[in-house]
Amino acid sequence: MTPPLLPLKPLQHSDIPKDAPTSGTSALMDILHQDRKEAVEQRQEMCDTITRLQEELESTEEQMEELEGQCEQLQLKVRTLQMDWETEQKRSMSYFNQTTELEKERDQALRSRDSLQLEYTDCLLDKNRLRKRNAELQVSLEQQAWLLEKERERARQQGDKAGPCLNCSNLSLCSEDQCFGPCCSPGLDLSPSISTSNILLRKEINRLSTFPFPPCLNSMNRRFNTEFELDSWGSDDNDNTSGAPSEPSLCYSLSSLNSQVFSPDLAGLPPAPQPKPWPAAPGLKPVSPSSSPPIAVKQRQCSFDDDVTLVGGNHTGVFVSHVTPGSHAASCGLQEGSELLELQQVLSGGGSLMLSQCTAEVAHFSLQWWTQPASLKHRANPEAYAALCSQLAAPSFLGADSFYVRVNLDMDPSGDVPFLGARCDDIMHVTDTRYQGKYQWRCCLLDRCTAQPLLAGAMPNYNRAQQLLLLRLRTMASKQKNFKKKVLSRKAVARRVRLVKAVAPGAGGPSTQVLYTLSHRQEEQLIPYSLVQPVQAGARRPVLFSPSPLSRGLIEQLLQPAMSQLQFNTCPPEPIPATERCQKHVFMLNPSIPDDSLGIRLQSIQDIVSQDKHCLLELSLANVQGLLKQGVYPIVIHIQPKNKKYGRLKKWFPQCGEEKLIEDLCRREELQLETLPLFHHTLEPSRWSSTEDLLSAIRSAIDSQQRAVAWVEFERLQ
Repeated sequence: MTPPLLPLKPLQHSDIPKDAPTSGTSALMDILHQDRKEAVEQRQEMCDTITRLQEELESTEEQMEELEGQCEQLQLKVRTLQMDWETEQKRSMSYFNQTTELEKERDQALRSRDSLQLEYTDCLLDKNRLRKRNAELQVSLEQQAWLLEKERERARQQGDKAGPCLNCSNLSLCSEDQCFGPCCSPGLDLSPSISTSNILLRKEINRLSTFPFPPCLNSMNRRFNTEFELDSWGSDDNDNTSGAPSEPSLCYSLSSLNSQVFSPDLAGLPPAPQPKPWPAAPGLKPVSPSSSPPIAVKQRQCSFDDDVTLVGGNHTGVFVSHVTPGSHAASCGLQEGSELLELQQVLSGGGSLMLSQCTAEVAHFSLQWWTQPASLKHRANPEAYAALCSQLAAPSFLGADSFYVRVNLDMDPSGDVPFLGARCDDIMHVTDTRYQGKYQWRCCLLDRCTAQPLLAGAMPNYNRAQQLLLLRLRTMASKQKNFKKKVLSRKAVARRVRLVKAVAPGAGGPSTQVLYTLSHRQEEQLIPYSLVQPVQAGARRPVLFSPSPLSRGLIEQLLQPAMSQLQFNTCPPEPIPATERCQKHVFMLNPSIPDDSLGIRLQSIQDIVSQDKHCLLELSLANVQGLLKQGVYPIVIHIQPKNKKYGRLKKWFPQCGEEKLIEDLCRREELQLETLPLFHHTLEPSRWSSTEDLLSAIRSAIDSQQRAVAWVEFERLQ
């Protein structure tokens, strides 16, 4: 609202003397008129400013009212969202409680299923044992019948030559006595009735063994032999020719693994065919199924999952973090902070399990079958338990387990929780064998040269990985039955499998090698992971070449330049007396040839290594394990040819010997590389095209491998 204009005040005219000068009055009037005009303008400006400020005030009041309304609406929305959040929180808690109850019911159902499966497996094994016993008795009965028939035939022939028997000649015609000897009883033959009953019994056994679920051992063997003929992979030097029952087949191993979560060599498990226990977990050594009689199944007296919670592993020790009051475990003296030391009479044959050295997976699974309170040894260790709890609370803590494994097959990411993809020969550092409370491992993929972690994630545990291994072998066997499929499989992406057998307990040497030959008695001994340990050599490691016939030519080429002798040197073979050839510090050039007397002594190798030079050796791959046993960790460099005929490498082969024998030796060494307890370095054909390129690639490989970490499977050297 515009304020009213102020009335103009009339100027007060003073009486001007008439005698004043007219010019001075006129100037004064002009000045006054000018001042008046300026005052009017200033007054008008001030009125405009007041008007503008009033309008801005009104606009500001309107905006303030709008903001107050929006604030009230937002406050209402906040209260509504808070109520919704409280409602959702209550609902989520309800869902969580329901999920917890369902998990408990599921665990109880799984335990019940496992118990029933164990009982049923025991029944199947009893049935199978009785069937085998019945078959043995049938064979014995047939053999006795055959011997009886043969004896009767021989007696009949003697009777025909000698005339009537003495019994018949001494009997009177009217006598009631009768000769029941073989000579006078030609119709006495029980074999037809026995054979008929045997045939009917065999038909009944075969009919019962063809039921679809669950198949017995013999039916699995029959289907295995019919559908998957793994004998086409090659011959087996250990074929059972004595007629004794063979070990279970691959299909049975697959079916038996579905209900197992860890090594069933523990007490209370039936002697069903199954994979070997995890040999890498410290404290749990594999037990051969035939080394001792199995222990009968015992019904559990308590549910360990409901009573006790475990923490820790082989790196920190296994401790009890929670015990249900009044439970069976509490009555045995277990309490929070108790360290588990030993579980007695749990392995096959009454062996004890050192829980203080076991992984979390082994300890958790073995205690599922704990029935005798006196068999569990434990002690209170609050200091170590407090230290473990502080480690568990740290964000950087990875796990209470710690060991390294070498992967023996290609595994793609899969599962509900995606597993960490791994390739064959990858090195994994296992830090938790009960990852997320399940039987799966948390691992770190390591750089093979520096042992630095690259990726972290979950991996299948030992038994799950062995299922994948057996399934892979089964698929490979089925593809070999069709040549077309075999050709197509070559075009597909290669899936590597490293066939390594488990080390027998108490073995004095390495396990039997599997050179891509699989039989019905070998598949259950194949292991998906190999336990390895990192070794950082303090001195330069000697160098071996594969194929070994190339060693002499390559060493001569590497020593030719004048500058090379400052870095490389070799141990020339020397004649070894026959009395020293079997000594551990002597390595023969050709161990398979008894008449070859050339060899290299360990002292010669150590002398060159002490000079800070690369020691080039002419030894074959058969000497790698002997070097490892003496604390020498060689570098094995395999030169992969561009073709199977070794075209460009033949000029370095020794001139003596037939060409085909040398090629066979090279192929055997290629297969032997897979079973070495030490990693080897392969020079791909794409890395060299001439002799100079090959020698340069070898020098570069030697330099890089000298700085790399050596991963050794020590358990195969015992």
